[in-house]
Amino acid sequence: MEKTSVQLGFCVPLHTSDKFEDEEDFSPLLGHQSPHWSTWDGGKIGGRPSWLNPRDLPESPLRCRGLCSSRDDDINKEGTPLRFIVQIYCPADDVTENEAAFHRSIYVFACPTCCSSPSWLESNCPEKYSDCVRVLRCQLPKQNEFYPSVGKEDDYDGDEWKKHTSEYWCKVTKNDKLNLCAVCGQRGKGRCPKQKLWFCGSDHQKEHLRAIKMQTQSDIQSNSEVSLRYLPSVCYESELVVEEEPRVCEDSGEPCSDNAMKTDPKKPLFPSKDITDDDAYLEQSDLNALTGTSSTETANGVTDPTTLAFYARMAIGGKQNDVRDQIFRYSRWPDLDNAVSRTNGERDDDGDDDDIGPLWITSDHRPPKRSSEGVGKATFPPPCQYCGAPRSFEFQILPQMLHYLLHEPGSTSNGDNPDENPTRHVLTEAQRAILLEAKSKIESGMDLPEGFREQHEAAVANARSALLGIMGSDGAKRQKNCTTEGVKEGLDWGIIAIYSCTASCGDGRVCSLDESSLGAYREEVAWIQPPLD
Repeated sequence: MEKTSVQLGFCVPLHTSDKFEDEEDFSPLLGHQSPHWSTWDGGKIGGRPSWLNPRDLPESPLRCRGLCSSRDDDINKEGTPLRFIVQIYCPADDVTENEAAFHRSIYVFACPTCCSSPSWLESNCPEKYSDCVRVLRCQLPKQNEFYPSVGKEDDYDGDEWKKHTSEYWCKVTKNDKLNLCAVCGQRGKGRCPKQKLWFCGSDHQKEHLRAIKMQTQSDIQSNSEVSLRYLPSVCYESELVVEEEPRVCEDSGEPCSDNAMKTDPKKPLFPSKDITDDDAYLEQSDLNALTGTSSTETANGVTDPTTLAFYARMAIGGKQNDVRDQIFRYSRWPDLDNAVSRTNGERDDDGDDDDIGPLWITSDHRPPKRSSEGVGKATFPPPCQYCGAPRSFEFQILPQMLHYLLHEPGSTSNGDNPDENPTRHVLTEAQRAILLEAKSKIESGMDLPEGFREQHEAAVANARSALLGIMGSDGAKRQKNCTTEGVKEGLDWGIIAIYSCTASCGDGRVCSLDESSLGAYREEVAWIQPPLD
């Protein structure tokens, strides 16, 4: 059976229409802001959520249930209000035979208090950290109250269609609380008489008022809304587009390209303990490039094979198909594919499902494996609380996403322009091979040879500096202790893995079993690995 492919997500800055010669190529509306569902693809990061069901919304604000909610202080006794991180449009009617999953979106929110660098050091309780991220799933059948049954504007009057907006349902139902918060985009609770806007609470009311006072005249002239730069509770917004991960040759484990390095996987890169010109399977230019970088002096090296595999996977496309800036990896329910393979008598010879499951960033802080020893044993993910179906991995959020969430697009602090950051080089295939060779040696219990250790440390340093949001050219995390204008604070993570109900249960209506007032939205689960630093 063919394995589930991995889809990679990339950030695309929001466009203005004058950049497109053909108006058909311009789509300024992200998420479900447009009723033309045939154009929905990918998703969005940052900004405010675009609700699939604009009427039956969760109670607001969504709050953290992690470490901050258990502290003995009045400020966080209810949990910190969460920030919206990402949403992805991912229909599942074809794989679940549930027609109500024709439209399906998943939303992820994170706690700025618990998902911050100092908080990771306060406790060694990964299960509690995972509670600081909340995941909501919403779905609708093709025939529904909010969107036309046809996805193209030519088949209906798109300008007149307003049923996909909360504003429309606020007027129809005469429920003022369907007005959205002007800061976070969640359900509003009251209208500010001074600002004449709706807010989910006094915190966002005050934040918006401060933002108005901070705006410059140019900000006011260019945008009718308050700039996200002045709203600490809202991350910068970008479009999320997806494409398939470059294919890896099964024989060599290298990217299948014309310029792929031909190596024998059974031969080590360095067959002896000493690295010389005669026994190294590397070009001298590659070795010079590794040892000549300034980051070599500050490299600490990495001896965790999982981290080495992560770095190597980020460089899988090489220069021809650079995928190091991926922020998102999607591979829905690989456990189901594995179960079908086992039923059909197929098996993975190496027993390794990492190609399609979560790509962990460290060997520590991983979820406990499913237990086959009966009741009472800890398992993750838990079964769906609504229907009892098993949950399985669907997608993961990478640390590279932090760069785009926290750095203002187009600002000098953004750092994703190669001309502004010349140290961000794509790893060569030789450098990637060094990481994989080190991983193999460590897993087999071997000590890294002295000469090879130096090359390994240099390769790790280059791998880290090549990834946005992981490490800057100065050897420090970009978002940590940063006071640069246009840079937000309060979020940090290694990996966020999202697990969802494999039945994709629900018919799109309000769930009567839900006691947390989530409306038509159902809760899924996440597992977080802390950042490397």
